[in-house]
Amino acid sequence: MSKRSGRCLCGAITFECDAEPAISINCHCSDCRKLTGAAYATLLFVPRDELQVSGETKTYQHSSDRGSTMTKHFCPTCGSQLFSENSAREGMIGLRAGNIEQSDLVEPKRNIFVDSKIPSTPLDPELPTSARMP
Repeated sequence: MSKRSGRCLCGAITFECDAEPAISINCHCSDCRKLTGAAYATLLFVPRDELQVSGETKTYQHSSDRGSTMTKHFCPTCGSQLFSENSAREGMIGLRAGNIEQSDLVEPKRNIFVDSKIPSTPLDPELPTSARMP
């Protein structure tokens, strides 16, 4: 087991987690693309109670394509997107990979929502793909 730690751009919010991710994904859904401003978001899902956060995040909620409540956590100072929660996956929280200091521990295992991906975005042929979250 390896500790993952990170912070927002300005350093006002830091986090640590000792748990191994239950799943690590590259999400190509339009919500993740809009949220990150990138071609896709890489998320590592860990048990919520294993994540220690220093600092207060702001949140934004919206409905997923399946009707669950999605909660996005971000830094109120610099706007860095930090975590995602889905009411359908109670007790889990997604760490946004770009904030993790140990980049060698970021190992996506699947591409999801590939039907929504930007057509020019290349996919790793070694990773399985799916149209939705497994």
